[in-house]
Amino acid sequence: MKYDYTEVLKDLVRIDTTNPPGNEKMALDYIQQILEQEGINSKIYESAPGRGNLLACLPASFHMDEGAGPDRDSAEDEAADRPLILMSHIDVVLAKESQWKHPPFAAVEEDGYIYGRGTVDTKQLTVMELAAFLALAENGEQRKRDVFLLVTCDEESGSACGLSAFLEETIPAGSRSITGRELFENSEVISEGGGFPILVGDTAFYLCESGQKGCGTVEFTVAARLAKGPFFGSGDGMVRAMKLVADIGSMELEQRKLPTVAHFEQRLSQCVDGGSHGDPDAGQDAARLGEVLSPVMNNILTAMNRNTMTVTMIQGKNSSEVKVICDVRLLPGYGTEYLKELTDSLAEKWDADCQILSFSEGYESQPEGGLIGCLEEATRMELGEAGKRAELLPFISMGSSDGRFLVPMKAKVYGYSPVLPWDMTFDQAVSMVHGVDEKIHRESVLFGCRVLERAVRQAVCGSHGE
Repeated sequence: MKYDYTEVLKDLVRIDTTNPPGNEKMALDYIQQILEQEGINSKIYESAPGRGNLLACLPASFHMDEGAGPDRDSAEDEAADRPLILMSHIDVVLAKESQWKHPPFAAVEEDGYIYGRGTVDTKQLTVMELAAFLALAENGEQRKRDVFLLVTCDEESGSACGLSAFLEETIPAGSRSITGRELFENSEVISEGGGFPILVGDTAFYLCESGQKGCGTVEFTVAARLAKGPFFGSGDGMVRAMKLVADIGSMELEQRKLPTVAHFEQRLSQCVDGGSHGDPDAGQDAARLGEVLSPVMNNILTAMNRNTMTVTMIQGKNSSEVKVICDVRLLPGYGTEYLKELTDSLAEKWDADCQILSFSEGYESQPEGGLIGCLEEATRMELGEAGKRAELLPFISMGSSDGRFLVPMKAKVYGYSPVLPWDMTFDQAVSMVHGVDEKIHRESVLFGCRVLERAVRQAVCGSHGE
């Protein structure tokens, strides 16, 4: 590696990009300087004072004696016309220094561990993707597709200044200009949300986020109907609101088995002694999985099989009007129309008004082959002998990240920033994201850089590297 990427990570951690207010441009300037040193042009698209999104491109290259060129009408293979986008966000959430072992923006290294806000969410991914991007630029091999490095701001606070703004930007594409939205059409994207293993028996399953549930907020307003003025109030609104809450709590929403979830259960069950190795829906296999998975993973497995609506707040100044706020998580394939039918039915039943305050549809990317196959093979190769007992396992995330903006563009989004199994498991990583004493071992940083270098090279050039 040309750079010591552990030092690059430390430098980025020391640039405080707490959002709000963000101030991400200093970190973007730092990355841009590294790109400039390697002769790679990039542009920072400023979306607000001190904020913006950085984009760099390595265009596809072709052998001219084969009659191919950047303006060709057909691709050499299915992926050739599909850009590969390495995407991460550089902003971080608030960290209270008094709660931390080391100052959260000092990037102190102790016993090989680098402590700091962003070391797991997601400055480590920025560094891994930068390493893969620079390695691809200098290896001299023919690239079958365009590769972009995109570092965004504002992901932690809704992305209005981040990816959402970038999608509306005008960017150069050879001899023409396109929008950021067009750039992502039918693309493959490596983003955040995975790369952390779970251990089942002697197998390390590396989780790769290949989809997300749809996330939204719904508000029901239940008004009193029997009141006769200020001196003859009525509690019928409160009564109906409580019945609505009970109804929501007891209802079972429609559900279906996603291909990703069936794949997830089947591969895990094959590692469990006594697994049927057959129908992934088999009750015996499900029970066996419940015995070997951690509580966190059991919750995730349960959530991947269900649509949910959960009451999160009940509020009102008096009994004449009560508001019931609900968090909604819907599996990919269940969109706004399904949600509206559900909420309209509840509102009619309990004589309430309903408003969908927000909703972003979920997505499910292909759980096998293609880019995800490259990531799995690269992980195994970099693990060496231990790689014989490692598998990549796609899953559907309960959370929401920038991938939600890419649903209309039909992008295939995979969350993957791989770490070494002895460094942290998925459960440990989850506890550090937005938590206290966030840290990563330097060997995991370098491991992740090598994995993404190898995977990107295979996906773009068709070779594995040395």
